[in-house]
Amino acid sequence: MWNNDQKKAIKHMEGPLLIVAGAGSGKTKVVTNRIAHLIDEGIPSTDILGLTFTNKAAKEMRDRVEELTKEDVFISTFHSLGAKILRESIYKIEYKTNFSIFDEEDSLRLLKSCFRSLKKEEKYLKYVKAKISQSKNNLISYENINKDSLISKKDFIFLEIYPFYQKKLKECNAVDFDDLLFLTALLLEKKELRETYQKRWSFILIDEYQDTNFSQYTMAKILSEKHKNIFVVGDPDQSIYSWRGARYENILEFDKDFKNCSIIKLEQNYRSSQNILLASNSLIEHNQNRYKKNLFSYLDEGEKVKIFIAEDEKLECDFVIKKILEQDKERAIFYRTNAQSRIFEDILIKKKIPYIIYGSISFYQRKEIKDILAFLNLIISDDDFISFSRTINLPKRGIGKTTLLKFLELKEKNNLSLFSLCQKILKEKNLIKITKKQKESFSEYLSLIFRLRDFYEKNKHIDEIILYFLKNSDYLDYLKEDPDTYEERKENIDELIKKAATFEGDLYKFFEEITLLTTNEVSEKKYSLKLMTIHNSKGLEFDEVFIVGMDEGLFPHENCKDEIEEERRLCYVGMTRAKKKLYLTCSLKRFLHGKERIARPSRFLKEISKKYVENLSEREIRNSFYVEDRVFHKTFGIGVVKRVYNTFYGDTYDVFFEEENQIRSLIAKYAKLEKY
Repeated sequence: MWNNDQKKAIKHMEGPLLIVAGAGSGKTKVVTNRIAHLIDEGIPSTDILGLTFTNKAAKEMRDRVEELTKEDVFISTFHSLGAKILRESIYKIEYKTNFSIFDEEDSLRLLKSCFRSLKKEEKYLKYVKAKISQSKNNLISYENINKDSLISKKDFIFLEIYPFYQKKLKECNAVDFDDLLFLTALLLEKKELRETYQKRWSFILIDEYQDTNFSQYTMAKILSEKHKNIFVVGDPDQSIYSWRGARYENILEFDKDFKNCSIIKLEQNYRSSQNILLASNSLIEHNQNRYKKNLFSYLDEGEKVKIFIAEDEKLECDFVIKKILEQDKERAIFYRTNAQSRIFEDILIKKKIPYIIYGSISFYQRKEIKDILAFLNLIISDDDFISFSRTINLPKRGIGKTTLLKFLELKEKNNLSLFSLCQKILKEKNLIKITKKQKESFSEYLSLIFRLRDFYEKNKHIDEIILYFLKNSDYLDYLKEDPDTYEERKENIDELIKKAATFEGDLYKFFEEITLLTTNEVSEKKYSLKLMTIHNSKGLEFDEVFIVGMDEGLFPHENCKDEIEEERRLCYVGMTRAKKKLYLTCSLKRFLHGKERIARPSRFLKEISKKYVENLSEREIRNSFYVEDRVFHKTFGIGVVKRVYNTFYGDTYDVFFEEENQIRSLIAKYAKLEKY
C-alpha cells in the first residue's frame, strides 16, 4: 500500500525529479516501482539506466525490477557503469580494450614501485595515494593542478608521482578503481561519445544521490543533459561519506542544476517507533545545511530513547551487556571508532555471548584468492607487471626486488611487452644477471603461464582453469608450508572454484565483477548481536541499538571539529537504525591515547529534546561550553574556552580573555558565562 507522496514519485514520467527520502521511508521500493511504471507506460527497458553505490544494492534492485516486469534493466554501481563505458570506448584515449582493473592492493604496489623508481621517501606514500585519489574524484588531471597552491615537500612529491603513476598504469594497460570514474567522465566530455551514451539511456535513476562525488555527479549530469529525465533519491541528513569524496551539496543544489525540477519529500517512516523518530528529528534540526523535513511513523509511540551516563567505560560496558542479556533480539552496538570494540569484545568472550564484528576483510582480499586471481590475470594480460611481480615467487624462486626493478627497466628500455621480454631474457645470456637456478625457475614459471593460456584458448570454463592451475603448479604445496592456515585457505579456494563454476562470461567479465564487489562482507552465520562502526550501520536496521562512547571528543570526534554537521548526521543515521529501542551511552572517564582522561557527555545528547528521552543514570546531562567556544563574562568581557575539566567544585573552564590577554580559571556554576 502506497502513501500519496510515494504514488506521486512512482507515477512521475518526464523531467527532473528529486526525492528527499527520509530514513526508513521505502525509497528502494519507490525506485524499483517507478522503473516498473516506466516500462508499463511503454518505455523500452533498454532506455533505462539505474545507478547506486554497492553491488549488493544494485543486485537487489535488479531482482526486484525483474520480478515486477520480467524485464532485464541495466542497474549497476557507478564504477560498473564506468567499466562498461571504458571497455567499449577506452581506445579513444589510447588504451587497449583488454585493460586490467587494479584493486587497492595492486594500485598500492604500483605506487610503491613509482616511489622507488623516482627515489622518493615512502613515508609520504599514504599522503600521495590519498591526494591522487582526491584529484581523480574531483576530475583534476596533472595538467589542471594549481601548482601555485603547492607549498609543502609532500605536495611536490605528489606533483612528481601523480603523472608518473598514471604513465605506469598505462604501460601496464591498467586502470585503478578511481580511473573507472575519472577516465569515464573525461571520455564523456568528448562530443561524439557524449551523444552516443546520451541517446542510449533516456531515463536515468540514481539512488543515494547525497553520496555522489564530483566525478559521479559529472557523469550523471552529462548523461542526462539531452533528455533531462533524471530521477534522484537521497537524503542530505544521511550524507556521512565526505572522507570518501561524497558531496552532499550535489543533492542540495539539484534544483539549480536542473531548472524547473519537481521535489517530493518522503517523510513517513516504516521502520521505527514514533519516539525514536521525534528524538532523531530534534537532533538533526541543529544542522543548517539540509532540506527541512519531519519523519513520522504510524507505528506505536514506543519507549523513550534511553540515556545512560556511566562513571567509567567499564561501567558503561557492563550496563550495555546487562541489557543485552535480558532478552534475545536482533540488536547492535555502534561506536565511532574501531578501537572502541575491544572492551566489549573482552567481556562478550568471557561471558560466551556470540557476536560478530560487521565489516571484515573481503573474501577477494584474502591472500590465496588474490594469488590465484593474479595468475588468471596473466592469462589475458601481456603487461600486468603487478600480477607478474606477485606471482613470480609463488613458490619462491629467489627473484627479489632488485631483479624485478632491473626487469622493469629493461622492459621500458626495449619497449617490449612483459612476456616478450621474459622470452628474450631466457634466450640472451647477458641481458640480465640471474643465476642458473633462477633461470630454470623462471623458465618453469613462463611454461606454466603459457600452458594456462593454451588451456584457456581451448576451455573457457573458469572453474576448470583454476583446477588446471592447481594440478599443474606447486601452489597447494606452497600453502602447506603454513599448516595452521592451510585448511582454511583451501576452503576459500574451493569457494572460489564454486563461484567460478556458476559464473557466465569470460575472464574479463569475471575480473570486473570481482574487482567491483564490496569489501564489507559479513559472515553467513546469523548472530543476534553485531558490533560495528556507525559508518558500517548505514542501510541496516535492528530491534535494539546501543550507540556507545557518546563523549565529547569521541563523538563528535576531536579530529572533526570543522565537520560537526557531518558528525551530527552520522549520529542521526545511527539513531534511525533502531526499530523499537534505542540506548545512548557515555562515560565520565575514558582511557584514550595511553592515559585516563575526564570525559563529558556529547553535545548531541544535550541537543536531543528532553521530551523524548529517559535518563537511566543519576547524573544530569548538563549544558556546558566546549573548547574553542567564544563566551562573554560580565566582568572580564569576551573570551575563548581553552580547557574544560572537573574539579571538587564541578565543571571548570580555563578561558582566555582577549582584553586582559590572560587565562582565567572559572567554576561553571558561579561564572555565569554566556555564549558569544
